[in-house]
Amino acid sequence: MNKIATYEELSLKIAFLQKEAKFNDVFLKKLFDVIPNPMFYKDKNGVYQHCNDAFSKIILGIPKEQIIGKTLYDLPHVIPKENADVYYEKDRELFLTSKEQFYEGKVRCADSKDRYFHFYKSSFVMEDEIVGLVGIMLDVSDYKKALEELDEKNRLLSELSITDSLTGLYNRRYFQDILEKKLNALSRHKQKFSFAIIDIDFFKDYNDSFGHHEGDIALQKVAKILKESFNRINDYVFRIGGEEFAILFEVKEQKDAFLLVENLRIKVENLKIKASKKSNYEYLTISIGLANLLSIKEEINSSIIYHEVDKLLYKSKNNEKNQITVKDIIF
Repeated sequence: MNKIATYEELSLKIAFLQKEAKFNDVFLKKLFDVIPNPMFYKDKNGVYQHCNDAFSKIILGIPKEQIIGKTLYDLPHVIPKENADVYYEKDRELFLTSKEQFYEGKVRCADSKDRYFHFYKSSFVMEDEIVGLVGIMLDVSDYKKALEELDEKNRLLSELSITDSLTGLYNRRYFQDILEKKLNALSRHKQKFSFAIIDIDFFKDYNDSFGHHEGDIALQKVAKILKESFNRINDYVFRIGGEEFAILFEVKEQKDAFLLVENLRIKVENLKIKASKKSNYEYLTISIGLANLLSIKEEINSSIIYHEVDKLLYKSKNNEKNQITVKDIIF
């Protein structure tokens, strides 16, 4: 037979439960405050019921007493409306469906500095009913900055691996990669392109006459003209040897390829870099072999194509130099 509790016993039990509930409430609030990451709890109406010191001090910069009992839109001086709109939509998802949420956001903190945070939020459910949400924020600014710095270093390393150190143009290794890709696109998809090989005339004599330091300066000046003349998105300019350069580019009409390269030849001569005494010309000049690649079979490799364009260059070199030899190539 069950013993009926007396009024005094019930009163004591209620007092104990109330004390325990108060202890748990104080404990949870204390636990909230000692956690260094910003945390908050909202009821299902979006009203802040509690937040920790990190949230009030680091994020909003106002006392907790001014936050608790307010919604996002009640704090326009610390939460701009455009931000409140974003957070409101995110919160609404958690109020409508019991779920967890993770996203990254940029936050203007109390010290007026922008920081990146990961937001971890979850619906708060009691007896199968969503009564609010709880959220914690993790500052990932330093981590994000470190990743960005690493990406930049990797990008620089990648650039260095494909760049000629003296001229800043792409190097021979990258030339080989791009030429093969261009040839593959030509054989498979009929994507025509033009290929020029450029050689500075009498450059060995120039080095012998003026020294290698002046020779390096001349190479840099010529490279600069090449880069300025071919700077469209599908233009590639390379230094492929000592005084030898290559350009891979696309044109709508084949005649345009010759005009572009002829303009380059004139610009180099107009640099008016004094040539050596053995030169046929007063100033440093270039000879060019130019091919318009119109069609090739899959078995034709880059070495065959390079050899064909190189032959065009040497026709220019053997015919008084400072000129262009051009040919349409179909294999």
